[in-house]
Amino acid sequence: MANGKKPPAAQKTPPHAERVEAPPDRKSVAAALARRPTRKVAREMLVLELRRLRALFAEIAERYVANKEGEIVAAIEAIDGKPLSAARVKKMLKLVRDLPLKPQKGRRKDLARIEKIVASLRKEMGE
Repeated sequence: MANGKKPPAAQKTPPHAERVEAPPDRKSVAAALARRPTRKVAREMLVLELRRLRALFAEIAERYVANKEGEIVAAIEAIDGKPLSAARVKKMLKLVRDLPLKPQKGRRKDLARIEKIVASLRKEMGE
């Protein structure tokens, strides 16, 4: 570099131009999605959907339980907050004690029975 000139800089491409890829053709994507999946792919898709369904079920069940527990708490607070006659208390106590539940079986009808009793207790309290 006797003449004081620098060698020309290597041509750099701008950063946004380095990774530019053509967008996938919509027709080829649609065609790939329209094709019938292989047995293995279909099984994997089914497993993923069932896992998603399981998570949704757990979330729904959790919220359902929280809502129903809230209703029971509201019934407890209503009973604690109001003076009740002995006959009324006895009637409500009989309703709760006579409730036929089998929690070890985990049946939905037991939950429905609990809901029904809580609703009738709240109705009895005038709520």
